Amino acid sequence: AVVGKQDSDGLTKTKAFVVLKAGSQATEDELKAFVKDRLAPYKYPRFIEFVNELPKTATGKIQRFKLREQAA
Repeated sequence: AVVGKQDSDGLTKTKAFVVLKAGSQATEDELKAFVKDRLAPYKYPRFIEFVNELPKTATGKIQRFKLREQAA
């Protein structure tokens, strides 16, 4: 899941919350390179946080407001 986060200059940058599959490993640099290969380079997430699970509603939708609170 991706949300906006303000950096030290007050600009909003993208922050990705990543849940890895069991037994998988990845680094921030690997993920950033992966995304840059598939999207326009300016769209890659500047911040990446690995989490065990994403907060979801009872219907399975991601609760982005909780991720924004966590990012702040």
